[in-house]
Formats: sequence, C-alpha cells, structure tokens
Amino acid sequence: MKLIRRLSTTAALAIAATGGVAASFGAPALAQPGDASARGVVVDLSAAVAGVPVINADVVIGTAVAPAGGGTDTDTALAITIPGALGVTASGTVVEVTATRGPTASSASAEIADLALAVLGTPVIDADVITAAVNCPQVGAQTADTTFTGLELFGEPVELLPNTPGVTASIPVTVAGLTGARLTATLTNVETVTPDGAVAIAVVATLRLTGTTVGGTLLDIPVGTVILAEARCERPLGPSPTASPTQPTPSPTQPTAAPTVGPTQPPTVSPRPILPVTGGNASGLWWLLGTGTAMVVAGVGARLIARRSRTSMEA
Repeated sequence: MKLIRRLSTTAALAIAATGGVAASFGAPALAQPGDASARGVVVDLSAAVAGVPVINADVVIGTAVAPAGGGTDTDTALAITIPGALGVTASGTVVEVTATRGPTASSASAEIADLALAVLGTPVIDADVITAAVNCPQVGAQTADTTFTGLELFGEPVELLPNTPGVTASIPVTVAGLTGARLTATLTNVETVTPDGAVAIAVVATLRLTGTTVGGTLLDIPVGTVILAEARCERPLGPSPTASPTQPTPSPTQPTAAPTVGPTQPPTVSPRPILPVTGGNASGLWWLLGTGTAMVVAGVGARLIARRSRTSMEA
C-alpha cells in the first residue's frame, strides 16, 4: 500500500503521545541488582466507536525472567497468534526469549522472525527479523542493542534510530460509524543504558484511530501499543568486602635494661720500676763527696805554689 501520509495533523498528535510512551520505556523498570527479563511480543490494543468495540487485543507472547537465585530462564519457538482478538491479526514466531542472572553479569535477549501484524484488515508492521539484547556486567559499561531486517510500516520500508521521535505514517481504513477514518502508527526504538542497568526495545508501535462520526464529531482515539522484542537487565552487586582478621595489638616495646654493673673498681696502677741505687747507704755517699772536694782543693793549692815559684825565678 502506497497511501502513506507522513506527519499529518493527526500524526503530529501521535508523535506527542508516542513521546510519552517511549519515555516510559527509557528507564529500566527492574528494581533489584542482577534482575534480567525479556519479552517477545506484547499487544495491548482497544478502541470503540459510539460505544461499539472495533479493536481489541491483549496478549504477551514469550516471557523470560532470570531466576532470583541465579541461572537462566528461556522460552523458544512460540507461534505469534492472538486468540479472541477483534480487528487484530498476527503471525510469525518468537524465536527465543532468554534472561540470565549470574554472579558477575546479568543479560537478556529476544528475537522475532517473520512477523506480520494487521489492524482493521490493514497490514501495519512486517519484519523478517527483529532482535533486542542487553548486557549488564558487574564491572564495565552496560550495553543495549537492537537490529531489524525487512522492517516495514504500512508496507513501506522504514529505518529506526534509537531514542528519537521515530517514524510516523497513516493510512485510510474502513470503520463502521466513521467517515474518513484513518489509522496512524508511530514506530520508535529504545536503546538506553544507565550506570546500573540497560533497556533495549526494538519496536514500540503506538496506534491512533481518527475519523468523523455521522453527526459530524471528529474522533481521535488512542488505540494502544505494541512492543516487539524487549530486553532489560540490572547490574549485579559487587562482592561484599571481606574483613581481614583482626591482628592482636602488640604491647609497647619495653626498653632493654642495661646490664648490671658492679661497683666501679679503681684502676689497677702498675708499680713504677724500681731503679737500682749505687752504694749501700747515705754515709758512703758523703765520704765520696768529701774526698772529691779535698782533691780539688789540693790541686788548686799546688797550682798556686807552682805559679809563685816561676815568678820568683824570673825576677
């Protein structure tokens, strides 16, 4: 179908409403560290005209919640059907939804294949493959990633950029009791990380129905949302620090006592060497002194006599 009119007046209203929906998906709803969950397809649509229901579908296909005690929860190969729906049909497969809680990381992912969603007989969303994955390590950055293959809105290829207003389009539909009825859809993509968690939602589709009643009243009816491939996780807590064993406080070191010393002994004085003394006693010493003196006196007297005799002879 090529009857897409982007950003019409009603589409602008849809953007405003979608912005609120996208914001509500932007922050992790999980509250406990280590939590992780994933969902495949979530459909919540309803609308009535003049009190008569024309759209009604409420289903969740594929859910995984990480076990509280650790481990992995997985659901695979689930057919996309909406039993009892009014004005809504869907087909395809939820290939896998999985959520893991581990001691050092939590993670979750969802994958959908061959999706076809129609509302009021009109194809709205088609895709070959849609995926979402998150990883929340205990240490390091949280990650959120989404991928699309063959994504179409109202039969036209579209490309979604994370955390933007997305893509809006509308198409005429047939609704009993309305003239000029149009179905408007806005597709957005969410990839959000915080210091403690991550959220990835591949597609959030917000639908609105507009038209004029027989009495001329303009109706603008919020139809609801469709979520395709959602994954959430929270960072696990780090290990509690292990208290080191208390070491006994060493008693203060006492000063080492100086060795006991006995009373100081006077130094031993070596005796002076005894010089030998000549002679037996003092009287001998005085005798020698007198003899020497007499000899000196005799010598001097003899010398004077000799000098006088020489003088007499010369005269």
